[in-house]
Amino acid sequence: MNMVSIILLTYNRSKLLQECIHSILNQTYTNFELLIIDDGSDDDTRERVLEIKDTRISYFYQPRCGYTGRLKNYALSKAKGSFIAYMDSDDLWKEDKLQKQMDLFIKNPEIGFSITDVTTFKGEEILSYHAYPFQNTVRCESIFSRITANRFLIYGSVLVMKRSCFDKVGHYDETMRSGDFNFHMRLAYHYDCGILYEPLVLRRVHDTNMSKEIPFENYEEYLATYQYLYNNGMVKKKPLRQAKGIAHLKLGKLHEGRGNRKKALTHYLNSFTANLFYPRYVYSLVKIYLKVKPQKPL
Repeated sequence: MNMVSIILLTYNRSKLLQECIHSILNQTYTNFELLIIDDGSDDDTRERVLEIKDTRISYFYQPRCGYTGRLKNYALSKAKGSFIAYMDSDDLWKEDKLQKQMDLFIKNPEIGFSITDVTTFKGEEILSYHAYPFQNTVRCESIFSRITANRFLIYGSVLVMKRSCFDKVGHYDETMRSGDFNFHMRLAYHYDCGILYEPLVLRRVHDTNMSKEIPFENYEEYLATYQYLYNNGMVKKKPLRQAKGIAHLKLGKLHEGRGNRKKALTHYLNSFTANLFYPRYVYSLVKIYLKVKPQKPL
């Protein structure tokens, strides 16, 4: 059995953390280490972790930085496994999640990484039973073109990958607050993926797992990622223009929602110039322009 290093980042989620940890410890695949990286929590996270007596757990406290890519790179420097898995501290794994993914690597040694489907829930309510259209099937293929076409998403807690992939892909971009999308795009460009179309992860939605500022940063990282891919010959100009159109449209809507119409106008203009005459972009630009344009005195 190959050792899997499971990287779990957390910040002030002590009330949810033990349930998350136990879902990992209850895995039928048992050859793993769990690296818990605490990003400067000021609640009782440390005490909650140390209450759980399992030699596979290693706890590392780091001063608060808020950059998950930097924390993941730190965790990788501590990891011993030949495979790397990731877990969000508010999510849960079904007990056979890791076993099924590791079996997939044995049957398909050509793949570099594996993902599963998710069930999304909030409290006692199931919001969606699965995220992908296919169910109860397995596919091993490249997903890069689907991600670039915005038809596929990799959730944080589903990913298991060969450690050797870092040799070609590189590590996380530490200048980005998250860096997940950027890393996933580079990973998918270089390696085929084993997809288990089965919801083996329970993705929790709650009031504290999304700050108001994160959407802005997500779209800025989205733009920076496509520019990086284009500069390195990984995508052509059309996907770059489409990405700019989408990101500036979303940023415009965010600024408009906050009442900052001038910034919204700038982003709508950028979305329009990236993809001329696309109806959505034209409509948003004209609508906000009429609101921002100074009225002539009677």
